[in-house]
Amino acid sequence: MPLTLALFCGNAHSDAEDSSKDGVRVEEAHIRFTYFDQKGFGYQSQAGPGPAGSERLQVYEPMFYVRFRQNDKVEHTITVPIDIITSASTDAIDALTTASRHNEAGTIMIDTRVKATDDDTLKFTYGGHGEEWFASVFGGVGYTRDLAQDNATITARIDGSFDWFTPYGPWPRRIVPLTRKFDFRGGLSGSVEVSQILSPTTLVKAGYGIAWQKGALLTPWNSVPFLCNPDVTECFARLQEQFPGTRLKQTVSGLLAQHIPRTSTTVRLSYRFFADDYDVRAHTLLGEIYQYVTERAYISAHYRAHRQTAVYFWTTNLGLADFDPGAPRTSDSSGLTNGAPRFCFTSPRPAGLVSTTSTSISTDTRARTI
Repeated sequence: MPLTLALFCGNAHSDAEDSSKDGVRVEEAHIRFTYFDQKGFGYQSQAGPGPAGSERLQVYEPMFYVRFRQNDKVEHTITVPIDIITSASTDAIDALTTASRHNEAGTIMIDTRVKATDDDTLKFTYGGHGEEWFASVFGGVGYTRDLAQDNATITARIDGSFDWFTPYGPWPRRIVPLTRKFDFRGGLSGSVEVSQILSPTTLVKAGYGIAWQKGALLTPWNSVPFLCNPDVTECFARLQEQFPGTRLKQTVSGLLAQHIPRTSTTVRLSYRFFADDYDVRAHTLLGEIYQYVTERAYISAHYRAHRQTAVYFWTTNLGLADFDPGAPRTSDSSGLTNGAPRFCFTSPRPAGLVSTTSTSISTDTRARTI
């Protein structure tokens, strides 16, 4: 009996040690600070009055990232980016409130990755975003299937978000309605992406995404010049912009990545086509090159060409003959509306053919990639 108890206790102690080794543990943690400064003049708003205005932009962004493992099959990643932005170009069409001149925003995003089998992975994304007069919650689920001995991958995702905010607008003596009522919007998006390793140094990827939005899709503090003179230097009034109640967006994208071992160089070429039911058509071509100068240091360069049409209800001077109180209108030619930004926290080392191109469409249309 003493020998049996000793063996049992010994096995139990060993199992406890193994369990502690397989328990929750932090595998990676980062703190990063990004500063961006832009100076110049341009016609981004095209809303007038007068000639080109300042496009001064400053972004201060601390970001916190931690990845920890719950067990052999479950892994969690927490990303907390904080944005402090000053933007003169955004504020140019904000003649009513100057609400967009300064903005502070924060997001917490949690990714939970479940390795169901050796070839099947589930990924759950959820979190929230908050900034001045605006809040958002979002969530989604994705499924990844590895094929051909992990040389091919198929990924499908469904995401959703719900935003609520206090609207700004041309209310007397105040930038917020006396009732302090909230406006809402929500959206659903889906995407499918296929990648294939053609050789040890060549990767191709293609994808399709679709998103549908409903609710208050306008940027509430944007204004539209009304009854202006030809050069839009003097206007009778400025009206709040107005958008349709729904929006459908689609994208098609592709990526080719080539690594050159002899020179330790990686070249990436990607293309993205965007279309929606506001008559926006956009083509984006991006070329990137990464060159290692030492084993731990590299330099990179990229070139981006982008061409986009305006929304069908865009105008720089709304005339009396064209005025319809219920019709959509905007002086922002891009037709983008405010929303919770999504963030991408990538490894500082682009090892080989690592790809960060995504085909999913954010349900929030002011999506920025940092």
